[in-house]
Amino acid sequence: MDDIERYLDDLATRLRVGPVEARRLLAEAEEHLHETVAREEVAGADADLAQHRAIERFGTARQVAAAANGPLVSRLASLVLGAAHLAAVGSLAVLAGTLLARIVAALTSTSAAFGPPRDYVASHSQVAHWLAVQPGAADWHAAAAAENADDTLVLRGGFALLCLLASLVVLWVGRRRARPPADGVVPAIGVTAFGGAAVLLLGSAVTKTSTPFEWGNGLLLCDAAVALVAAAAYGIVLLRRVHTA
Repeated sequence: MDDIERYLDDLATRLRVGPVEARRLLAEAEEHLHETVAREEVAGADADLAQHRAIERFGTARQVAAAANGPLVSRLASLVLGAAHLAAVGSLAVLAGTLLARIVAALTSTSAAFGPPRDYVASHSQVAHWLAVQPGAADWHAAAAAENADDTLVLRGGFALLCLLASLVVLWVGRRRARPPADGVVPAIGVTAFGGAAVLLLGSAVTKTSTPFEWGNGLLLCDAAVALVAAAAYGIVLLRRVHTA
C-alpha cells in the first residue's frame, strides 16, 4: 500500500458526510493527488517524494475531513433535523394509533379497546376516581376503560399533535439552514425504533399485559400495527438507499 492509499483510508475514516458524499470526496481527492504526483514525477521527483509532496500540498487527512464535515454546529444541526423527522413520524404514528383505536372501540367495545388487563390490581383511590368521573359505568373496569379512551383521545392525541406541529416547524426552518443527515441514518434509526416498539406492543397485547405508557388490548394492537407500517416504510427507504449507494 502506497502513501496515497494510506492517506485515502485515513481520510475515509474521518469523513462524516454520508456514504454518497464521502465517495465523491474520496474520488476527487484521489484524482487530484494522482495528478499532482504525475506533475512532480515529470519534474524529476521519484515516486515516494512525489506522493509526499502531493499529500503535503493537499493537506492532512484531519484538515481535509474537518473542512468537508463542516463546523460542529452544522453537524449538530443535521442531527436535530434527523430527530425532528423521526419525531414527526412518531407523532403521526401516535395520532394514527389513537384514531384507529377509537374506530376499533366503536366496532367492538370501549372495554375491548381501552380496558385494563383483567388481572390489573387498582388502588382504592384509582377505583374511586374512575367511578367518580364515569358515573354511568357498570363497574370500575368499564369506568377505567372509558376514562382511558377519553384521556387517550384528548391528552395523548393532543400532545402528539403539538409534537407534530413543533417537529414540522423545526424541519421547515432546518431544511433552509442545515444539510440533511447522512444517507441512511434516519431510515436505519426508524426501522430499529419503530420495529422495536411494534415488538413490545405486540408482546404486551398477546400476553394481555400493559406497557408503562398505556393499556387496552385494542389500543396496543392498533399502535403495534401503525409502528409496523412505519418500520416497513423506513425499511423500504433504507433498502433503496443501500441499493443505489
